[in-house]
Amino acid sequence: MNPASRSDRDNSSHATRRVAKNTAYLALADMAGKTMAFFYYLLAARHLGVEKYGVLSFAMAFTTMLGVLTDLGLGTIATREIAHDPEQARRHVNDALTIRLVASVVIIAVIAVLVNLLGYPWTTIRVVYICSISVLTNAVASLLCSVFQGFERMELLTLNRASQTAVLVVGAFLLLRGPSAVEPYALLYVVAGVASVVVGGINAAPRLVRPTLSFDVGHWWESLRASTPIGLATVFTMFYYWSGTTLLSKMSGNSAVGNYSAAFRLATALAFVGMAFSGAVYPLFSRLFVTNTNRLARALELSTKYMIWITLPAAAFGTVFARPAVLLLYGSGYQGASAVLRVLVWWGAFASMNSVFSNYLISVRRPGAVALQTGLSLAVNLCLAFVLIPVLGALGAAVSLVTSEIAGSVYLVALLLRSPGRVRVRPMVLNALRLLLALALAVIVAAAVARWNQGVGLVAGLVAYCMSLVAVKVVGRDDLRALRPLLRGSGE
Repeated sequence: MNPASRSDRDNSSHATRRVAKNTAYLALADMAGKTMAFFYYLLAARHLGVEKYGVLSFAMAFTTMLGVLTDLGLGTIATREIAHDPEQARRHVNDALTIRLVASVVIIAVIAVLVNLLGYPWTTIRVVYICSISVLTNAVASLLCSVFQGFERMELLTLNRASQTAVLVVGAFLLLRGPSAVEPYALLYVVAGVASVVVGGINAAPRLVRPTLSFDVGHWWESLRASTPIGLATVFTMFYYWSGTTLLSKMSGNSAVGNYSAAFRLATALAFVGMAFSGAVYPLFSRLFVTNTNRLARALELSTKYMIWITLPAAAFGTVFARPAVLLLYGSGYQGASAVLRVLVWWGAFASMNSVFSNYLISVRRPGAVALQTGLSLAVNLCLAFVLIPVLGALGAAVSLVTSEIAGSVYLVALLLRSPGRVRVRPMVLNALRLLLALALAVIVAAAVARWNQGVGLVAGLVAYCMSLVAVKVVGRDDLRALRPLLRGSGE
């Protein structure tokens, strides 16, 4: 791509429309994917009961936590480099694919050894064996998603995720007719991963890049040197996301795991738009760092502002309506998940915000800072988990996770404050304070009306929030001008 076309591609209106389009696609992917996946977890939770659902949740968490070691940051590097120079896509993809396949075989063997050494019952070990196969399928599927993101073909990423979750939902409905056994749900999880790989490969090969295996060790080491800090950050992140489930399994039993996992799935569903927006702006950050550094800091400021608009209301209303949501979706057997959800919704807000900050730092070639942030969060989470889980159970794991995310936010904001003349943090803070005022008014209205009717209370709160945004001048003329290209359409 020549410089002129790059410059035109990154002008304000085109970039805004493209981010809007890609956010819409990613939001659609997340909404469809998480909605269908949520139905899978919901059906599994209701069919299996809290105890058996805890076994399934532990097996998925344990394999996911260790499976992240196959990533090594190669997917993020592939996205960044493809956004910089699409002509070099095949080299990066081939190296990453081969390394991930080799690493997957090693990790599957490590999982099998560890789950036996930890002394779990044979039923749990068997379910972990089945779920461990997903390490291989996820390694390939997530790399293909990185390719789609780098080329900014989010519609293909949407299709990829939808195919996986469609298999999950259809299979879960079929399993309802059979006995309440954990193993079929674990096997279905693996089959859905295979479907994702097949669909992703079909879309990637003829349209974008044709992946093959590459055994050029020199290129391997070059790729690993660039990706190692990001890989460490990814490992730290996954360990502190899923270590709570693993520790709960040993310290508090499968019922605590079931309640925690039920709440966590709802919290991730509430955060889907924020995560989609973060994923959409990452290629833009990467490209602006090369083509227009003057606009890069402004892009971060606007991204942070819009992320605050998205995430804080989801967390606030999630806190108010946690109990009725849990009882409606899971049933009375999961009452313990209500208090957990009230805490975890704030994890979703801070995690989405940290995702934007982290993507910015990776784009400006500071992945080491992201690794330090995730390492800090992991340390805080583990220290608090060992103290709080024996006392509070699932709620202790939730408090540990949210506190670790807040610690990461403080570190990242402090880092941005030490970036002289580049990122203006003060406008971000002032905007957040005004929004909190608008949100507080809306939550009061929602809580008051919800005493009469929960559904009407939610609608009343959302209406009050929109009106308060205008009243406290969170939405200004500059925002309307920035959003106008989005409303005119996504074409370029």
